[in-house]
Amino acid sequence: MKFILASDIHANLPALEAFFEYLEGHGLSREPVYFLGDYVNLGPFPEETIALLRAFPGKIFLSGNHDRYIVNEHALDHNPYFGNPEGIRHCRWTRNQLSPGSMEWLRSLTVRHRFPADGWTVDMIHGRHGSDEETLDETKIDTASRILYVCGHTHVPRNQAVRKARIFNPGSLGKPLDRDNRASFGIVTTTGPDAVLEVVRIPYDIERAVRALEEREVPWRGGIINSLRTAIYTDEQ
Repeated sequence: MKFILASDIHANLPALEAFFEYLEGHGLSREPVYFLGDYVNLGPFPEETIALLRAFPGKIFLSGNHDRYIVNEHALDHNPYFGNPEGIRHCRWTRNQLSPGSMEWLRSLTVRHRFPADGWTVDMIHGRHGSDEETLDETKIDTASRILYVCGHTHVPRNQAVRKARIFNPGSLGKPLDRDNRASFGIVTTTGPDAVLEVVRIPYDIERAVRALEEREVPWRGGIINSLRTAIYTDEQ
């Protein structure tokens, strides 16, 4: 079985468009695509990004922590991700850009998806079981079974074998944080005893996203722009 993993788009429309163009141009447009959450926040195109995703026949769309922040105002209370008040302003800016239909789509997202694939149990989640703000801990999963754990959240690709289990993370499509600023996604192939992750990197028009952040006067844009260009995390304004 072959399927595509995409995560952490973060309202980066140019990166998402480049992803769809890559799938079409490389004969992958008919493969199932699983999206692992964080469609909004940290980017200038929240409404346009959700509109494009809603028009795409994705296999599954999981919810991420940033999606939850938008649909649940109380999620911003005492949130360690937003010690900087500009972060809270940014979340509220994002919410104000979204149509009622997009808000309803975010509310409808599920947090976990499991299915069988060639003798593997594929277990997909944004962060870890029980939290969308932390990543999978290899010491706290079932490693005695052939389970393919799939997660996002960290914005860094991960390909880890732990006894019989595997942990795959495709990295971030819209805001990589591994010092490679190209969009990142994954192609998974399962064939009996093997499960393989290929991480694919795509160049896209980063400066188009930067211009939109500046022209739309998006709160918190200084740190976002720096991260887009350098693929290094910063929370500066």
